[in-house]
Amino acid sequence: MRLLTFKAANLRQAMSLVRRELGDAATIVSTQTNPVSGEARIVAARQQDASDPRLGQVAMAPEQRFDQILETLLLHGVPMILADRLAQAAADMEPRTPIAALSGALALDFNFAPVDVTADSQRLILVGPPGAGKTLALVKLAARALMAKRSVQLLTTDLKRAGAVEQLSAFAKVMGQEVFITETADELAQFMARTPKRTVVLVDSPGVNHRSQTELDGLFDFVNAAPVEPVLVLSASMDAMEAADAAMAFGALGTKRMLVTRTDATGRMGAILAAMESAGLALAGTTGSADPIDGFFPTSAPDLTDLLFGEVLSLNAELPVRDPDAEDMDLDALVQGHERMINVALPAEG
Repeated sequence: MRLLTFKAANLRQAMSLVRRELGDAATIVSTQTNPVSGEARIVAARQQDASDPRLGQVAMAPEQRFDQILETLLLHGVPMILADRLAQAAADMEPRTPIAALSGALALDFNFAPVDVTADSQRLILVGPPGAGKTLALVKLAARALMAKRSVQLLTTDLKRAGAVEQLSAFAKVMGQEVFITETADELAQFMARTPKRTVVLVDSPGVNHRSQTELDGLFDFVNAAPVEPVLVLSASMDAMEAADAAMAFGALGTKRMLVTRTDATGRMGAILAAMESAGLALAGTTGSADPIDGFFPTSAPDLTDLLFGEVLSLNAELPVRDPDAEDMDLDALVQGHERMINVALPAEG
């Protein structure tokens, strides 16, 4: 079973996309309509059809694998140079199916290091731009640690955003936890020094404009004040190049790992690869739910590949299967073709 997200200007158009791609036997998991614009999003389930070339499960010659993977990565907004390199690496690999070949290329090119809040001495401060989902990410990690019967301490340094402390406190109350406020880097260091080593410590931080060196310096004071690991939180819905810029800025603070939010509300996953590539970040996990109980999913190279290919049909129900006998398409035509195809399944503006 594979979940696919269909987006359109209204519910009727979204349902038409579902029927056209999945048929009348599709299982509708959820629907959501914007009350202002009328834009609709439907999550539907389909049985994976291994014979569908668009899903990457069909064995192909190296040239065909290259084309299939390049098209998929471009559709996700992966920067051209990175997409070309990954597609070439996958084409040179032994696995003959695009999905297995891309998984191998990702495993060689990137690092994957899940966050394990059930282990001893886990002390993390979640950092990232405004609106990335740090607070909900922290709650998810706390819930996982508590379910593993670990002692947890929740801290926040976010006194800048209106209602930030109240939001985290409301979540913490449900979990039977208290939120401690540390206004300065020295207070954070003192708190950490008093906390037993086996306690899982999770620190929320204010959203930081990665283009402001002043804000980055202020965050660095907290990161540098105590033995905490900064973990970057980015939304999958970011523009790929902007995500790359943000990753480099936060990487300069010593960030080595990244959590990605909102994969459920995002069709294009290019931001994930662009951020990992630009700053050498390891992918620590992804999440696709606003439910605090649903944790981050450890994401390996095969998991990320499944995510990329699984969204192909939801992005564009008309993605063509390449004809091996057809004349090769030049790069400009390929990009222009993707621009036209992407617009087919996206909500209309206005």
